[in-house]
Amino acid sequence: MKDIKRIIVIDLLYLGDLLFAYPFFEGLRKMFPEARIDLVANSNFSEIMRANENIDHVYSYNKNWPTARSYNFAKKMKMNNYQLGINIHGNWRTALLLKLISPEKSIGYGGKARGIFLDEEVDKNIDSHMIEFYLEFLEKLQQSKLLEEYFADEKKTSGSFISENVRENKNFTHKKNGRTFPSLNVAENHQQNAEAKLKKIGLELKDEFIVLNTGGSWETKRWPEEYFAEIADQLNKKGYKILFVGGPSDKERVNYICNKIDNQKMIYNLSGKTSLLELAAVLERTKLMISGDTGPVHVAAAVGSNTAAIFGPSDEEMYAPRGKGKNILIKNVDLSCRPCGEHECPLDHFKCMRELSPEMVVERLEAEGMI
Repeated sequence: MKDIKRIIVIDLLYLGDLLFAYPFFEGLRKMFPEARIDLVANSNFSEIMRANENIDHVYSYNKNWPTARSYNFAKKMKMNNYQLGINIHGNWRTALLLKLISPEKSIGYGGKARGIFLDEEVDKNIDSHMIEFYLEFLEKLQQSKLLEEYFADEKKTSGSFISENVRENKNFTHKKNGRTFPSLNVAENHQQNAEAKLKKIGLELKDEFIVLNTGGSWETKRWPEEYFAEIADQLNKKGYKILFVGGPSDKERVNYICNKIDNQKMIYNLSGKTSLLELAAVLERTKLMISGDTGPVHVAAAVGSNTAAIFGPSDEEMYAPRGKGKNILIKNVDLSCRPCGEHECPLDHFKCMRELSPEMVVERLEAEGMI
């Protein structure tokens, strides 16, 4: 392939994963500066990718659609006549979807016989942070037989986004301590909406507040509810206002926690009341976010806020928040069974979270100079 003008990327993963792909799209844009680059993303989180200046069009795909609706979606996408399709997710759903969209050539993660739907399969070995995992895909693109002609031509004319730079992260805009991180810029209309919603619940721009995020896609990722209530009480006593955030599915849990907190005058709740980009604008204003390993903590890191991420079963080597602020990890370092990656505790003790008391978290935050 010598001339590539239209590219479709498929990634139906979750909010944090999509943010981790931000540097990937920066690199892809540098590789294909003149191309139209589109993305098919999980409809629950696609809004966050519309803020990415390196993507031309974001198409929302609902994973709950019936087969006929999914088929019609793919056939409509096919009309865009993509020359290159890229699958950076690599499950059966994305493999079939990309095949139906029918780009001229396709490359991506396969495995479990999914490679039959691709013109070129890339080995999927995750042994690094997800950001580097995605960046390594750029290197695979440059080594691809499918794109040999394109990159040979690019090197002759303008110099290439060479693979050494991918490995060493030299060409990326946002780096800290030698590591690339995602950076999310929130448009003014979302900033104004967020400000109005904060004012509506009684928080002014001058107010200093700490955000608590109680949610998690797995139950084992969630710090115990009573711990959130206890840490809110402790931070209240130190003079901090507390803002709870979350999606619609978190509202009942957050209300339960809020009712257990002593000083109700210092507690604010925006759970279920913001869009993703409004949430990003709110998090940009916070002094600190305390959360488990779940999407909003990565949003906070991406807008440059300080974060304290409580890690239980998930692997911080792969999923630690990264941003220009201070991002610390809180984990049970003496526990040999973590990270297990399980949705339920296999040993039925949940020590990875239960042994991280609110007192321990506050002490760590003080030691880090974050409160």
